[in-house]
Amino acid sequence: MTRPLRCLSACLAIAPLLPGAWAQSTPVQIPGEEPTTAYVDRVIENLPPEPAADTAAYTYDREGLPRFLQLETRLGTEPFDPTHNARMGYGLQGLLETANHGTLSVDGSYAPRDSNGTLTLRQRAMPLDGGWLTSNELGVINTPIPSVTRLPSRVYLPSSILRGLSTEWENPGQGVQLLASAGEPGLLAFLPASGFQRLAGRRATLGGQWRSNAAEADPLAREGWTIALRHEDARNVSIFDTPLQPGDTVNANSTLLALRHEGAEQRIQGQLVSTRASNLRGDRGGFWIDGEWDDGPRRHGAGMYRLEPDLSWAQLPMANNVVGAYVRSSWRTRQWSAESSVDWLDSITGRGGSGYFATGSARWRLNRDHTLGAGASVRRFNGNAWSTYGDWRFQNSWGASGLRLEFTGDDNQADSRGLTWDQAWQVPQGWALSTSLGANAYSATALQPAETTWSGAASFAAPLSSKASLRGNFNTERSDTGQTRHSLNLGASWRIDARWSLEGNYNRSNGSRRLTPSLDPLAPVPLVIPDSDRSFYAVLRYQFEAGSRNVPLGGKAAEGGGRIEGTVYFDANRSGTQEASETGVPNVTVFLDNRYAVRTDSQGRFEFPFVASGPRTVSVRPDTLPLPWNVVDQGQAKVDVRRRESVSLSIPVQRSE
Repeated sequence: MTRPLRCLSACLAIAPLLPGAWAQSTPVQIPGEEPTTAYVDRVIENLPPEPAADTAAYTYDREGLPRFLQLETRLGTEPFDPTHNARMGYGLQGLLETANHGTLSVDGSYAPRDSNGTLTLRQRAMPLDGGWLTSNELGVINTPIPSVTRLPSRVYLPSSILRGLSTEWENPGQGVQLLASAGEPGLLAFLPASGFQRLAGRRATLGGQWRSNAAEADPLAREGWTIALRHEDARNVSIFDTPLQPGDTVNANSTLLALRHEGAEQRIQGQLVSTRASNLRGDRGGFWIDGEWDDGPRRHGAGMYRLEPDLSWAQLPMANNVVGAYVRSSWRTRQWSAESSVDWLDSITGRGGSGYFATGSARWRLNRDHTLGAGASVRRFNGNAWSTYGDWRFQNSWGASGLRLEFTGDDNQADSRGLTWDQAWQVPQGWALSTSLGANAYSATALQPAETTWSGAASFAAPLSSKASLRGNFNTERSDTGQTRHSLNLGASWRIDARWSLEGNYNRSNGSRRLTPSLDPLAPVPLVIPDSDRSFYAVLRYQFEAGSRNVPLGGKAAEGGGRIEGTVYFDANRSGTQEASETGVPNVTVFLDNRYAVRTDSQGRFEFPFVASGPRTVSVRPDTLPLPWNVVDQGQAKVDVRRRESVSLSIPVQRSE
């Protein structure tokens, strides 16, 4: 058993003692600051009181720092496990908000049968002298990278999940950011206990960033330069999950230099990368430049790139053997929105020839109830392919409806024609019901005959009582060749009392789906995930809260707070709305105000239980998404949290066309 897992077992063993131990802590009073009074609800005359919370069996401890603890016992089978053997698992999540040591949190799970699990200890935004803030992580972590390199770019640069440690030092007043990490690369598994599948080798990262004019109080006035450097060293890593021969492992290192200039209405960023690997002679390099400028309701962009053959990021795959330039433009008003881009590309070695990639889409809001949309993509590079669609979204007495007609063509894939009807039904408050019906016709290829399929999907959420709820989605597809594809995901939850709850989930799928690759020649190659599966899990959950409850995440005493919950989902049709056939994204890191971090569960759900009132920013880390999916609008959602209210979010991620 590894040291982090021993720590997790020890945490579980002493968990019953934690509430009493934490209750001895006292709030830290900042020198020179007057004590603040607790938030107290005001009574409004003639307004019926809200139902009392089910807390009669427990006395809330208001002493000490605000703290949260969640313990879970899990029983279930792992997805894609052919043995379908049930396993026990344990989960731990905790948070302690301090004034002098930042936000301390723990997130872990452990499966005794496999001696596998995860453990992440986080310390976010601990204040130091001179205006510095430090953030540290230990356990299963995401590789830290300079913030300027996370901004949207035409070229995607990959990163790793590590079992190790990381540190980040930031001085917002001076515009300085320093970071480092080291550990073993790996992959995350799923419930009943989120495990870590170790990959070969070790990786270490160093980086830094400096921004001029960082001390400006007004963010809109922060015009100036930003420079960033990132270096990653990889030892004995492999592109194979299990290397079998000595030649399967490689030593590699990569360095990235980024330079960005921001003006009042224009931004330009250039990035230069160099890679050296033991299996290649000499260095491999590349560069890309992205620029954009605002013109009223319009935004334009242009750039260029050159990526040499066999280029990688420390043996992580990325686009290579291509040189090109692009232009793009977007236009947004209350009634109209349109965007388009064109790439001109050429193969450096000449094997892929030259060509172009163009894409465009538009949406017109006719009135309050009707919206029309259309789009098309064409690729004439490394094979010819195209796609086009048109859709109509409208409100009616049933709810919100959408019709989508789509055509595709590809020299190496079957041509297709498809029609889909999506419906979000009008149901009582607290309920949700959406359905999708579709028909697709595929042409014959050298490997597959012509095929016509009919599909249907339904997604629902239903409150069974004030304490119990049921949710689920079902997808089915039938072909005229006799093939069928089905998937079912059914979940239920029951809050036993204020601290205990029970949750269950069942997943079943069979058949195989057609793989629809991205038309974008710079998009990463997607991972192939098997479709046939049968798994379940049940979770018994205990939650404990104590301390000065009137100090919510991101707030101050006497402010009160609310709650944020949401889902990160695959927006397959790029509509911006989660349809019945679109599923959640598991194991994605979500941040609140870039300070509090959680991971999505197997259904793409996340939660921040007690958040300060006022405007808040929820963001998705793009480097934690599966390839080739990426965030929309920088992966951020701005919400306004009100006292004692819950805010629900649906954050889409879209695949490159």
